[in-house]
Amino acid sequence: MRSGYPARFLRCAAGLLMSGTGYYLTVQATSIGIGAWETLQTGLSLRTGISYGNCTVMVSFAVILIDLLLKGKIGFGTVMNGVMVGKIVDFWHRYCNFLPATHSLPLGILYLLAGQIVVSVGMVVYMKAQLGCGPRDTLMVELGKRFPKANIGVVRFFIDIAALMAGALLGAPYGWGSVFAITCNSFILQGVFRIFKFESRSLRHEDIVDTVRNIRGRG
Repeated sequence: MRSGYPARFLRCAAGLLMSGTGYYLTVQATSIGIGAWETLQTGLSLRTGISYGNCTVMVSFAVILIDLLLKGKIGFGTVMNGVMVGKIVDFWHRYCNFLPATHSLPLGILYLLAGQIVVSVGMVVYMKAQLGCGPRDTLMVELGKRFPKANIGVVRFFIDIAALMAGALLGAPYGWGSVFAITCNSFILQGVFRIFKFESRSLRHEDIVDTVRNIRGRG
């Protein structure tokens, strides 16, 4: 068990790098309208003057509190997700900006679809490390467990709609493209999970205490 941790942490980090890059792509699809959580984080950024990436981190830790109320496991992967994803988006945007924002509708759709595919594949990669889901993904999984007959994509859809409404109330830009983005995300997420034969609700994640105990050889 202990010998597997370096590979598991690397797997988790690689998946989060993919997810952060995917979110960067969706943020750059300005002609479509940004996604749900991006809307919420943009609204916070506009209201507070804090960078988008730092607002992402703030939202992540706020969602962790909700996860705890739902008795979700908070692992090293949860914390890594909460910190890394927003910082990766900031890194690409501030220092590389390898994909400038587009105002072309066809290109915006391409950005959006490509970004959401990359995010979904990244989720599969990092979740399989079983070091804990990210804050938003823990929320999705825990609510999914409470509605086992519901498609996990449908569960994610309603969570994202709530995030979109909160962002709109904070003054973030939104439109038909934002709803389109949420709908696409739900279908793409479910499609990628099916391709990889991945069921997020069946994984047995470790919380931080479990992982520390196992590394020390006490688990």
